[in-house]
Amino acid sequence: MRRALVAACLPLLAACLAADIHPRAGTTAWTFLKIGAGARYAALADAGAALADDATACHWNPARLSAIERTWAAQVQHHAWIDDTAVDELYLAAGRGRHRLGLSARLFSSGDIPLRGGTPTAEPDGYFSVYDLSGGLSYAFAPVRQVSAGITFRSLYEKIHLDAAYGWSLDGGLSVSPVDGLTLAGVAANVGPRMRMRRDLFRLPATFTLAAAYALPWTAWHGRFNAALAGVKPVDGALQVRCGAEYWWRNLAAGRLGYKTGHDTESFSAGTGVRWRWYTLDYAFVPHRDGLGTAHRVSLDLRF
Repeated sequence: MRRALVAACLPLLAACLAADIHPRAGTTAWTFLKIGAGARYAALADAGAALADDATACHWNPARLSAIERTWAAQVQHHAWIDDTAVDELYLAAGRGRHRLGLSARLFSSGDIPLRGGTPTAEPDGYFSVYDLSGGLSYAFAPVRQVSAGITFRSLYEKIHLDAAYGWSLDGGLSVSPVDGLTLAGVAANVGPRMRMRRDLFRLPATFTLAAAYALPWTAWHGRFNAALAGVKPVDGALQVRCGAEYWWRNLAAGRLGYKTGHDTESFSAGTGVRWRWYTLDYAFVPHRDGLGTAHRVSLDLRF
């Protein structure tokens, strides 16, 4: 039963395990959309809305697709989540000049969950799985180099045993760079109509973000620093403050630290990355409180 609850609404379960439960907890569905994209940003406490400069901008802030320096970019990720659940993702971005397009796909899976009837038995009657799937199309437009806007449309599908639900959502984002090295961003994510599962209607986990990122103008030990800060307000949770810092040595290896407040089970995060030519391999370590264990993320970024 624990596996089933975790798989069906994992972020909600994490919130409910804490002492203080938000009054709107449990009022949204498709909460897998809240899970961040890319191991780099997981290590930075999910403060990616103003910092993202790769294909995961489709998730963090579609306006940031314009920050990708190459014509083509791609990222794949495997995320070993809590209690044997997993998230697999693919992001693609293409374009140049003022216009850029992005494609994204995400699969959340629970693995096999024992199925039993009303009477307890030593062996299960069978097994079932929980799947959440989303596919997205993103577009970014930058009228000038310092300003860009973007939008993402997602098609959503969820299946729990014999029940299924369909829906769609929109993300809208803005990115502004008033001075060199500083980026300010705003995002409204997961906005859309309610979904129906059986006879019940559930809201999407809409989230609103204000964020900033800064590339420090000085170097140390042949490396450079980036810092990111984000204030995130989900409609079914408390305000979160997310901050992260990374150090890139000779643009070949990175070390990252992050800290998140307002989240019921996450706070500290860390990670690393290595880069060779157009390939970057990132890893993130995200411990959870309340006995939920540790999440490990690995992602591969390609730009050409």
